Amino acid sequence: MLYQNVQVVLSALGVVINGFTLILALTKSPRIMRLCAVIIAIKTTTDIMASVMNAFTMSRIVTDGNYIFIIPTGYCTSIGPTACYSGHMFYICFLECNLIWMISSYIFRYYILYVKDPKRKTIQLTAFCLITPCFFHMTAWISFFERKTDVIPFEKVGLEPGNIFILGGTVVYYSTITLFIQLFITGILVVCSYFWIRRVLINYSQIMGAISRETKNLNKLLVKIVTFQVFLPSFIFLGVFLFFIQFFNVYHHVLLEYSISIVFMLSPILSPFSYLLFVPHYRNFFLFKRTRSDSTTSLELRAMRMRNRTTRIIITSTSGTVIV
Repeated sequence: MLYQNVQVVLSALGVVINGFTLILALTKSPRIMRLCAVIIAIKTTTDIMASVMNAFTMSRIVTDGNYIFIIPTGYCTSIGPTACYSGHMFYICFLECNLIWMISSYIFRYYILYVKDPKRKTIQLTAFCLITPCFFHMTAWISFFERKTDVIPFEKVGLEPGNIFILGGTVVYYSTITLFIQLFITGILVVCSYFWIRRVLINYSQIMGAISRETKNLNKLLVKIVTFQVFLPSFIFLGVFLFFIQFFNVYHHVLLEYSISIVFMLSPILSPFSYLLFVPHYRNFFLFKRTRSDSTTSLELRAMRMRNRTTRIIITSTSGTVIV
Protein backbone atom coordinates (compact mmCIF):
# COMPACT_ATOMS: atom_id res chain seq x y z
CA MET A 1 0.00 0.00 0.00
CA LEU A 2 2.88 2.37 0.76
CA TYR A 3 4.31 1.75 -2.70
CA GLN A 4 1.02 2.68 -4.37
CA ASN A 5 0.75 5.86 -2.28
CA VAL A 6 4.28 6.92 -3.20
CA GLN A 7 3.61 6.27 -6.87
CA VAL A 8 0.36 8.21 -6.79
CA VAL A 9 2.10 11.21 -5.19
CA LEU A 10 4.98 11.12 -7.68
CA SER A 11 2.67 10.75 -10.66
CA ALA A 12 0.45 13.58 -9.41
CA LEU A 13 3.50 15.82 -8.98
CA GLY A 14 4.62 14.99 -12.51
CA VAL A 15 1.22 15.88 -13.97
CA VAL A 16 0.75 19.07 -11.92
CA ILE A 17 4.25 20.53 -12.35
CA ASN A 18 4.44 19.73 -16.05
CA GLY A 19 0.88 20.89 -16.59
CA PHE A 20 1.71 24.19 -14.86
CA THR A 21 4.79 24.60 -17.06
CA LEU A 22 2.77 23.76 -20.16
CA ILE A 23 0.21 26.44 -19.33
CA LEU A 24 3.00 28.98 -18.75
CA ALA A 25 4.60 28.08 -22.08
CA LEU A 26 1.30 28.53 -23.95
CA THR A 27 0.03 31.64 -22.17
CA LYS A 28 2.95 33.52 -20.62
CA SER A 29 5.62 33.21 -23.29
CA PRO A 30 6.39 36.49 -25.06
CA ARG A 31 6.32 36.67 -28.82
CA ILE A 32 10.09 36.39 -29.06
CA MET A 33 9.89 32.99 -27.31
CA ARG A 34 7.14 31.48 -29.46
CA LEU A 35 9.41 28.77 -30.89
CA CYS A 36 10.86 27.92 -27.49
CA ALA A 37 7.29 27.66 -26.19
CA VAL A 38 6.52 24.98 -28.78
CA ILE A 39 9.60 22.97 -27.78
CA ILE A 40 8.73 23.29 -24.09
CA ALA A 41 5.09 22.34 -24.71
CA ILE A 42 6.06 19.14 -26.52
CA LYS A 43 8.52 18.13 -23.80
CA THR A 44 6.12 18.77 -20.94
CA THR A 45 3.39 16.84 -22.76
CA THR A 46 5.58 13.73 -22.96
CA ASP A 47 6.38 14.14 -19.25
CA ILE A 48 2.68 14.35 -18.43
CA MET A 49 1.96 11.19 -20.41
CA ALA A 50 4.83 9.37 -18.68
CA SER A 51 3.40 10.37 -15.31
CA VAL A 52 -0.07 9.17 -16.28
CA MET A 53 1.24 5.81 -17.52
CA ASN A 54 3.23 5.36 -14.32
CA ALA A 55 0.10 5.86 -12.21
CA PHE A 56 -1.77 3.52 -14.54
CA THR A 57 0.69 0.63 -14.07
CA MET A 58 2.83 1.19 -10.91
CA SER A 59 5.03 -1.69 -11.99
CA ARG A 60 7.33 -3.69 -9.75
CA ILE A 61 10.07 -5.44 -11.73
CA VAL A 62 11.54 -8.72 -10.46
CA THR A 63 14.43 -10.51 -12.18
CA ASP A 64 17.39 -12.79 -11.58
CA GLY A 65 18.61 -13.12 -15.18
CA ASN A 66 16.64 -16.27 -15.96
CA TYR A 67 13.28 -14.56 -15.79
CA ILE A 68 11.75 -11.10 -15.71
CA PHE A 69 8.43 -10.54 -13.98
CA ILE A 70 6.45 -7.31 -14.13
CA ILE A 71 4.00 -7.04 -11.25
CA PRO A 72 1.47 -4.23 -11.91
CA THR A 73 -0.22 -2.68 -8.91
CA GLY A 74 -1.82 0.37 -10.51
CA TYR A 75 -5.24 1.15 -11.93
CA CYS A 76 -4.60 -1.11 -14.93
CA THR A 77 -5.20 -4.18 -12.77
CA SER A 78 -8.93 -3.48 -12.92
CA ILE A 79 -8.82 -3.76 -16.73
CA GLY A 80 -6.57 -6.73 -17.42
CA PRO A 81 -3.04 -8.01 -18.16
CA THR A 82 -2.91 -6.66 -21.71
CA ALA A 83 -3.76 -3.17 -20.49
CA CYS A 84 -1.05 -3.38 -17.82
CA TYR A 85 1.58 -4.57 -20.28
CA SER A 86 0.56 -1.87 -22.77
CA GLY A 87 0.74 0.78 -20.05
CA HIS A 88 4.19 -0.40 -18.97
CA MET A 89 5.48 -0.31 -22.54
CA PHE A 90 4.12 3.17 -23.22
CA TYR A 91 5.55 4.39 -19.91
CA ILE A 92 9.01 3.40 -21.15
CA CYS A 93 8.11 4.82 -24.57
CA PHE A 94 7.36 8.29 -23.18
CA LEU A 95 10.54 8.23 -21.11
CA GLU A 96 12.54 7.51 -24.25
CA CYS A 97 10.64 10.13 -26.27
CA ASN A 98 11.52 12.64 -23.56
CA LEU A 99 15.22 11.90 -23.96
CA ILE A 100 14.99 12.00 -27.76
CA TRP A 101 13.24 15.37 -27.64
CA MET A 102 16.00 16.77 -25.44
CA ILE A 103 18.48 15.93 -28.19
CA SER A 104 16.17 17.47 -30.79
CA SER A 105 15.83 20.68 -28.77
CA TYR A 106 19.62 21.03 -28.72
CA ILE A 107 19.70 20.65 -32.49
CA PHE A 108 16.96 23.27 -32.86
CA ARG A 109 19.00 25.68 -30.73
CA TYR A 110 21.97 25.23 -33.03
CA TYR A 111 19.74 25.70 -36.06
CA ILE A 112 18.28 28.92 -34.63
CA LEU A 113 21.71 30.34 -33.86
CA TYR A 114 23.48 29.57 -37.11
CA VAL A 115 20.80 29.13 -39.78
CA LYS A 116 17.37 30.64 -39.18
CA ASP A 117 14.31 30.31 -36.98
CA PRO A 118 12.34 27.18 -37.96
CA LYS A 119 8.61 27.39 -38.46
CA ARG A 120 6.24 26.20 -35.76
CA LYS A 121 4.90 23.49 -38.07
CA THR A 122 8.44 22.27 -38.70
CA ILE A 123 8.98 21.69 -34.99
CA GLN A 124 5.62 19.96 -34.62
CA LEU A 125 6.26 17.75 -37.64
CA THR A 126 9.70 16.84 -36.30
CA ALA A 127 8.17 15.81 -32.98
CA PHE A 128 5.59 13.67 -34.78
CA CYS A 129 8.27 11.97 -36.89
CA LEU A 130 10.38 11.22 -33.80
CA ILE A 131 7.54 9.90 -31.64
CA THR A 132 5.85 7.76 -34.30
CA PRO A 133 8.62 5.10 -34.56
CA CYS A 134 8.57 4.69 -30.77
CA PHE A 135 4.83 4.11 -30.84
CA PHE A 136 5.13 1.56 -33.64
CA HIS A 137 7.89 -0.19 -31.71
CA MET A 138 5.75 -0.42 -28.56
CA THR A 139 2.72 -1.51 -30.57
CA ALA A 140 4.75 -4.31 -32.15
CA TRP A 141 5.74 -5.69 -28.74
CA ILE A 142 2.17 -5.39 -27.48
CA SER A 143 0.88 -7.32 -30.51
CA PHE A 144 3.19 -10.21 -29.56
CA PHE A 145 1.83 -10.34 -26.02
CA GLU A 146 -0.21 -13.48 -25.40
CA ARG A 147 -2.36 -13.65 -22.31
CA LYS A 148 -2.14 -17.43 -22.11
CA THR A 149 1.66 -17.63 -22.12
CA ASP A 150 2.73 -14.25 -20.71
CA VAL A 151 0.52 -14.13 -17.61
CA ILE A 152 1.75 -16.22 -14.67
CA PRO A 153 -0.15 -17.05 -11.43
CA PHE A 154 1.75 -15.69 -8.43
CA GLU A 155 1.67 -19.12 -6.70
CA LYS A 156 3.96 -20.58 -9.36
CA VAL A 157 6.78 -18.13 -8.74
CA GLY A 158 6.63 -18.07 -4.96
CA LEU A 159 5.63 -14.41 -4.62
CA GLU A 160 3.27 -13.13 -1.96
CA PRO A 161 -0.45 -13.48 -2.66
CA GLY A 162 -2.59 -10.45 -3.29
CA ASN A 163 -1.40 -9.65 -6.81
CA ILE A 164 -4.08 -10.22 -9.39
CA PHE A 165 -1.61 -11.38 -12.02
CA ILE A 166 2.07 -11.31 -12.95
CA LEU A 167 3.42 -10.53 -16.41
CA GLY A 168 6.19 -12.85 -17.55
CA GLY A 169 7.13 -15.07 -20.45
CA THR A 170 9.32 -14.62 -23.51
CA VAL A 171 7.77 -11.38 -24.79
CA VAL A 172 8.06 -9.64 -21.42
CA TYR A 173 11.63 -10.90 -20.98
CA TYR A 174 13.04 -9.69 -24.30
CA SER A 175 10.97 -6.51 -24.55
CA THR A 176 12.13 -5.36 -21.11
CA ILE A 177 15.80 -6.00 -21.87
CA THR A 178 15.51 -4.28 -25.26
CA LEU A 179 13.81 -1.17 -23.90
CA PHE A 180 16.16 -0.78 -20.95
CA ILE A 181 19.16 -0.98 -23.26
CA GLN A 182 17.52 1.60 -25.54
CA LEU A 183 16.96 3.92 -22.57
CA PHE A 184 20.60 3.61 -21.58
CA ILE A 185 21.90 4.30 -25.11
CA THR A 186 19.54 7.26 -25.58
CA GLY A 187 20.68 8.69 -22.24
CA ILE A 188 24.29 8.45 -23.39
CA LEU A 189 23.37 10.34 -26.57
CA VAL A 190 21.74 13.08 -24.48
CA VAL A 191 24.93 13.54 -22.46
CA CYS A 192 27.05 13.66 -25.64
CA SER A 193 24.63 16.17 -27.17
CA TYR A 194 24.87 18.30 -24.04
CA PHE A 195 28.65 18.70 -24.31
CA TRP A 196 28.23 19.56 -28.00
CA ILE A 197 25.52 22.21 -27.53
CA ARG A 198 27.27 23.65 -24.47
CA ARG A 199 30.40 24.22 -26.54
CA VAL A 200 28.30 25.74 -29.33
CA LEU A 201 26.60 28.20 -26.97
CA ILE A 202 29.83 29.21 -25.25
CA ASN A 203 31.72 29.70 -28.53
CA TYR A 204 28.85 31.47 -30.29
CA SER A 205 29.71 34.89 -28.90
CA GLN A 206 33.33 34.44 -29.91
CA ILE A 207 32.55 33.33 -33.47
CA MET A 208 29.83 35.94 -34.02
CA GLY A 209 31.81 38.95 -32.83
CA ALA A 210 29.10 41.47 -33.77
CA ILE A 211 26.53 40.32 -31.21
CA SER A 212 25.65 42.46 -28.24
CA ARG A 213 26.39 41.88 -24.59
CA GLU A 214 22.73 41.07 -23.95
CA THR A 215 22.83 38.25 -26.49
CA LYS A 216 25.89 36.82 -24.76
CA ASN A 217 23.97 36.88 -21.50
CA LEU A 218 21.11 35.00 -23.14
CA ASN A 219 23.56 32.35 -24.33
CA LYS A 220 24.84 32.02 -20.77
CA LEU A 221 21.25 31.51 -19.66
CA LEU A 222 20.81 28.69 -22.18
CA VAL A 223 24.00 27.09 -20.88
CA LYS A 224 22.45 27.02 -17.40
CA ILE A 225 19.29 25.39 -18.74
CA VAL A 226 21.09 22.61 -20.64
CA THR A 227 23.43 22.07 -17.68
CA PHE A 228 20.41 21.44 -15.46
CA GLN A 229 18.85 19.14 -18.05
CA VAL A 230 21.96 17.00 -18.43
CA PHE A 231 21.38 15.64 -14.92
CA LEU A 232 17.94 14.26 -15.87
CA PRO A 233 19.30 11.17 -17.71
CA SER A 234 21.14 10.25 -14.49
CA PHE A 235 17.82 8.98 -13.10
CA ILE A 236 17.37 6.84 -16.20
CA PHE A 237 20.90 5.50 -15.76
CA LEU A 238 20.21 4.74 -12.10
CA GLY A 239 16.97 2.90 -12.89
CA VAL A 240 18.67 0.82 -15.59
CA PHE A 241 21.56 0.15 -13.20
CA LEU A 242 19.18 -1.11 -10.48
CA PHE A 243 17.60 -3.45 -13.00
CA PHE A 244 20.82 -4.95 -14.31
CA ILE A 245 22.49 -5.49 -10.93
CA GLN A 246 19.53 -7.77 -10.19
CA PHE A 247 19.52 -9.24 -13.68
CA PHE A 248 23.19 -10.28 -13.36
CA ASN A 249 22.70 -11.44 -9.75
CA VAL A 250 25.08 -8.83 -8.34
CA TYR A 251 22.67 -7.85 -5.57
CA HIS A 252 19.04 -8.56 -4.74
CA HIS A 253 16.67 -6.73 -2.46
CA VAL A 254 12.94 -6.22 -2.51
CA LEU A 255 13.40 -2.43 -2.35
CA LEU A 256 15.33 -2.50 -5.62
CA GLU A 257 12.33 -4.14 -7.31
CA TYR A 258 10.10 -1.27 -6.24
CA SER A 259 12.70 1.45 -6.83
CA ILE A 260 13.15 1.14 -10.60
CA SER A 261 9.93 2.85 -11.69
CA ILE A 262 10.15 5.32 -8.79
CA VAL A 263 13.64 6.44 -9.87
CA PHE A 264 12.47 6.76 -13.48
CA MET A 265 9.67 9.11 -12.35
CA LEU A 266 12.13 11.61 -10.89
CA SER A 267 13.16 12.66 -14.40
CA PRO A 268 9.68 13.87 -15.53
CA ILE A 269 9.12 15.55 -12.14
CA LEU A 270 12.35 17.57 -12.14
CA SER A 271 12.48 18.30 -15.87
CA PRO A 272 10.16 21.38 -15.80
CA PHE A 273 12.37 23.13 -13.26
CA SER A 274 14.99 23.66 -15.96
CA TYR A 275 12.53 26.20 -17.38
CA LEU A 276 10.81 27.40 -14.20
CA LEU A 277 14.10 28.33 -12.55
CA PHE A 278 16.01 29.83 -15.46
CA VAL A 279 13.53 31.33 -17.95
CA PRO A 280 12.81 34.83 -16.55
CA HIS A 281 9.18 35.00 -17.76
CA TYR A 282 8.32 31.68 -16.07
CA ARG A 283 10.47 32.24 -13.00
CA ASN A 284 8.85 35.58 -12.22
CA PHE A 285 5.38 34.07 -12.48
CA PHE A 286 6.50 31.00 -10.51
CA LEU A 287 7.83 33.27 -7.72
CA PHE A 288 4.69 35.43 -7.88
CA LYS A 289 6.54 38.39 -9.36
CA ARG A 290 3.88 39.44 -11.80
CA THR A 291 5.44 42.76 -12.79
CA ARG A 292 8.80 43.12 -14.45
CA SER A 293 10.96 46.16 -14.95
CA ASP A 294 10.81 47.84 -18.32
CA SER A 295 14.60 47.83 -18.47
CA THR A 296 14.79 44.04 -18.21
CA THR A 297 12.18 43.58 -20.90
CA SER A 298 13.84 46.06 -23.24
CA LEU A 299 17.22 44.42 -22.80
CA GLU A 300 15.78 41.05 -23.83
CA LEU A 301 13.99 42.56 -26.80
CA ARG A 302 17.12 44.35 -28.00
CA ALA A 303 19.16 41.19 -27.57
CA MET A 304 16.75 39.11 -29.59
CA ARG A 305 16.45 41.73 -32.31
CA MET A 306 20.22 41.99 -32.55
CA ARG A 307 20.48 38.22 -33.00
CA ASN A 308 17.76 38.17 -35.64
CA ARG A 309 19.45 41.00 -37.57
CA THR A 310 22.91 39.45 -37.47
CA THR A 311 23.78 38.32 -40.98
CA ARG A 312 25.68 35.12 -41.56
CA ILE A 313 29.42 35.70 -41.65
CA ILE A 314 31.30 34.16 -44.53
CA ILE A 315 35.02 33.66 -44.02
CA THR A 316 36.85 33.03 -47.23
CA SER A 317 39.50 30.36 -46.98
CA THR A 318 41.80 32.06 -49.44
CA SER A 319 42.04 35.67 -48.37
CA GLY A 320 40.88 35.37 -44.79
CA THR A 321 38.60 38.41 -45.19
CA VAL A 322 35.26 38.59 -43.45
CA ILE A 323 32.22 39.58 -45.48
CA VAL A 324 29.08 40.67 -43.62
